[in-house]
Amino acid sequence: MSEFPSSAKCVIIGAGIVGNCLAGHLARLGWTDMVLIDKGPLPNPGGSTGHASNFIFPTDHNKEMAFLTVDSQNQYIDHGMNNTCGGIEVAREPQRMEEFKRRMTSAKAWGIDARLVTPAEIKELVPFVNEDILLGGYYTPSVSCVDSLATGTRMREEAVATAGMQVFANTEVLDLEVEPAHVPGGLPKIKAVVTDKGRIEAEHVVIACGVWSPRIAAMAGANIPLTPAVHQMADVGPIEVLVESNAEVAYPIIRDMDTFCYERQSAGSMEVGSYAHRPILMRPDDIPSNESAALSPTELPLTYEDFDPQMEQAIELMEMLGDAEIKYAINGLLSLTPDANPVLGETVEVRNLWSAAAVWIKEGPGIAQLVAEWM
Repeated sequence: MSEFPSSAKCVIIGAGIVGNCLAGHLARLGWTDMVLIDKGPLPNPGGSTGHASNFIFPTDHNKEMAFLTVDSQNQYIDHGMNNTCGGIEVAREPQRMEEFKRRMTSAKAWGIDARLVTPAEIKELVPFVNEDILLGGYYTPSVSCVDSLATGTRMREEAVATAGMQVFANTEVLDLEVEPAHVPGGLPKIKAVVTDKGRIEAEHVVIACGVWSPRIAAMAGANIPLTPAVHQMADVGPIEVLVESNAEVAYPIIRDMDTFCYERQSAGSMEVGSYAHRPILMRPDDIPSNESAALSPTELPLTYEDFDPQMEQAIELMEMLGDAEIKYAINGLLSLTPDANPVLGETVEVRNLWSAAAVWIKEGPGIAQLVAEWM
């Protein structure tokens, strides 16, 4: 292992999809003298990257986010980590079909291939769906599943190989030091990162540690306004028709928009994810440590009383789910913000302290490139 450095041009805190890709893109832009640290082990340090369902639906009514998502998908493709399977957002209510028409408008405006489909066409694409409860759907052929851990690992290793970046896992950040403003009305500037392995003086520091980002920013007197919130997910299987497909994802992913659930094949099982439950929020300081977590710090025990109603709706859509067992289930922590967008750029309180937080898998590589170019 490298000797722990006493200084660096840039310290990146967080080795999830964002921190890893940011390091890779900074290296491609010519940056050297970089250090990447994470409090967990590699390649999966225990953040949201490790438990996300890793699918990409490209249509967004926000042009910038749609383009960042497509750019991210292209980066996954370049790394050979993109599995195109298609995706269908289905409607149970007439109002949802009206919303799908608006989605078609955005898709056409942004150049995304999509079309409205009938219940019969949905059944043709996904034979085990109960089309009798559906009014129609919005089909996007380019929807895909990606390998975010492997992609991040490749980008991190690229930064090590081409820019000499040093990487330190199992390294806890204890404090961020700032130097006072030198002129009246000026801003303080980031000075150093203090860890349990030593102190690193740094010209730039990037906070890219997902649900922990507000806690780290507060050490420097800065604010990153995101909240760790639960997304429930259960892996249900084995299911014969999925086992027989002999593929990781053989059928389009279903987003059951009126129940706020999704169903995504994972080899011989089906992942059922829910956003329909009550808000289950957590303070960053209350997230368990790597040592005390049963699975990982962001994979908490499923609260079945919240999930059971959604599971019933999923069985209504896919009857086969009722004949299988739940093999793995979590209350998974993700980063949510007031406007549902990421928190990016130099913090308003501290110069050269950067935020690359509240970024999801679908836009991770693209936003990492955006922040790298910004820096």
